[in-house]
Amino acid sequence: MTMETLLLMFLLTHAAGTQDIHTVSKISVQKQQKITIPCLYDQKYVSFPKYMSRGGVWIFSQHVSHNRMSVEDNQAENVFTATLSEAEVSDSGTYWCAVTVSGSDPHVYLDLQVTEAEARLRVSSQTVSGYEGGNVTILCHGASHWCTIRGACVGRDGGSLERTAVSDDGGDVLRVTLWQLQKEDSGWYYCSNENSQMPVNVTVMEALDITQFTTNPSYSTTPLGEDRLDFRRFLWLLLLGAMLPITVCGAVMLIKARNKRKKRAEISNLHDDMNIQQLPKKNGKNNEVACENLYGFTTGNKPITQGNGKNNEVACEDLYETMTGNKQITQGNWKNNEVACENLYGFTTGNKPITQGNWKNNEVSCEDLYETMTGNKQNTQLTATDDKNIYGHKSE
Repeated sequence: MTMETLLLMFLLTHAAGTQDIHTVSKISVQKQQKITIPCLYDQKYVSFPKYMSRGGVWIFSQHVSHNRMSVEDNQAENVFTATLSEAEVSDSGTYWCAVTVSGSDPHVYLDLQVTEAEARLRVSSQTVSGYEGGNVTILCHGASHWCTIRGACVGRDGGSLERTAVSDDGGDVLRVTLWQLQKEDSGWYYCSNENSQMPVNVTVMEALDITQFTTNPSYSTTPLGEDRLDFRRFLWLLLLGAMLPITVCGAVMLIKARNKRKKRAEISNLHDDMNIQQLPKKNGKNNEVACENLYGFTTGNKPITQGNGKNNEVACEDLYETMTGNKQITQGNWKNNEVACENLYGFTTGNKPITQGNWKNNEVSCEDLYETMTGNKQNTQLTATDDKNIYGHKSE
């Protein structure tokens, strides 16, 4: 075998790549859009660095190092992804998924086309998520088949994938439904037509792992149990929302009722204090002393006691004026004193005493008025001189 033949075999082998790495063969994307390219590799390369290279011929290709291209390695699933952001028409060309090893790097090529117009083959999102036991639906615009990265396909013209159904959604839209999802359904798939492919990643999560649910709701569904859980939460929130104003209103009504009871109790106690049993006396001495004490108690001024009814009259006049603000007409006799005490008793207690036109009513009113206002029981101890002065004044 000649040297030329060996060199040709070497170039063909390394230019075509190896079966240890798999990806799509052609992708089209519109300008300024983002595209993610999956590169699946064999387990034996899990710990080796991965990269993207660009060039028409492998041996002359160069690493892609600009900041719009990023590479992430998912060693748990044996796949690394190259994401190109804000694609430009100048980004069009041949790219290579490759792994850095000693010797010749394993690699596989793909063709990227960036177009000014909207790409004919497209999806709303390259990432779709669902729960175990649930379903996900992907709408592939301009597609005729749904395939796994390693090549098994189902389409309008036949083929089959486990728990996968396709249907014509009208026009050029292929509706793909994966039902009764299982964890092993997670991975990379692609929509395809006769010219290109569009990669789609499907992630299946545990039914209760709701914190990882990040998907476009237009293209996924949740298990029936999750729907019921959300409905129960909604009912509980609705019930709590209805009970809150009822609870607040009930608390306000209880506070108002308690305040009313407290107010009624205070009024009742006041009435009990004011409705003290009247103790009529046999003479006018008590009336004079009561009015003197009431005047002093109310005004803070001690009237001068003269031992007759005149001081009592003046004290009751002043007391009436102090408490009511009305000037009593002084007639120089006991009648004014009687009327003033009657009015003071009615003004203070709210009870109208029975007027008999004599000392009896005046005596009772002033006694009760003094006892109501001060809480002290008046004692009547007339001397002979006092009795004489009172009755002498009365007879005049």
